Amino acid sequence: MKIAFITDGGLEIGMGHVQQSITLAKELRDIAEIFFLTKSDEIVVNQIKKTSFNTVRLRNDDEILNHLRELKPNMVIIDKLDVDEDFARKLKNDLGTKLAIFTNLTAANRHADVAVTADIGSNFRNVRFLDAETGTLYFYGVKYWILKEDFYLIKKARQKSKTEKVLLIFGGSDPSNLTSLVLNELLGLSQEFKIDVILGAYFKYHAELNQVLAKHETKKQNISLHQSVNNVAELMSKADLVITSPGLSTFEALRVGTPVIIIPQNRLQRDTYQGFIKVLNKEDITRLAHMIKTEDFVSPDDKFIKGLEIGAGKQEIVSELCKLLSGESK
Repeated sequence: MKIAFITDGGLEIGMGHVQQSITLAKELRDIAEIFFLTKSDEIVVNQIKKTSFNTVRLRNDDEILNHLRELKPNMVIIDKLDVDEDFARKLKNDLGTKLAIFTNLTAANRHADVAVTADIGSNFRNVRFLDAETGTLYFYGVKYWILKEDFYLIKKARQKSKTEKVLLIFGGSDPSNLTSLVLNELLGLSQEFKIDVILGAYFKYHAELNQVLAKHETKKQNISLHQSVNNVAELMSKADLVITSPGLSTFEALRVGTPVIIIPQNRLQRDTYQGFIKVLNKEDITRLAHMIKTEDFVSPDDKFIKGLEIGAGKQEIVSELCKLLSGESK
């Protein structure tokens, strides 16, 4: 059996799709040979190669289709926001392969056997249904995030009565440079925190970050910078508070039991979350002090958050993909 993963990462879209694909590939590698195809740069290629999966960089969808014709995979799994519908149609009609699409917002989903969208499209309700017209099996809701194994094994100890240790994590690229903005705000407060900062592979604002560190020289010893780390779950569990953007990191933190403050990077993130989960717009960053003082956080103990069953559907999806690969009906 062969499974081909198609995924991309980069400065604007971060590394969430790539990370989720790698995690899912590890779940499936015992039943099939895994191949990765990407149009992204060497940063993404090297990130995937670190996991020992065969990885090929191609320039466009036509090259990917030609490569797949030679590879003849039994299943193709795509994880990206903007899958071209014609590309998905060709995969199904020309290659005749089984197709699963993750985290996509286009009509390409209707050509998939399985389509999974974790935090967009269902108003944070967990939904599984079969589209009778297209035959697509849909999974919606944060129950269906594919989390790394660490986030199922590590659970935070009892929450402290005071916020002392804060973790900042704003994705693979942090396009709005929320890292520097939030760190500057925290370091300007009268209360001192121990602060862990995780920088993504595409973080490019090192000059601005260094300016913040220089501005608050006397508090520099309280800050630990991390890049390309493998122990995110551990760092999250040891923090009293995680400040992050909407997406995978938000739910990873809540899964291990750490409260979060959520700051959107863009309008799509803000509009998706507002009304369901509390967010802090970056224009209101001066409210951080009050929020920390009053513990105005999104808590893993909130009834709504508990009801989300974060990541609990991973094996349900893996099981469905295995059935699909073996030819069993949905």
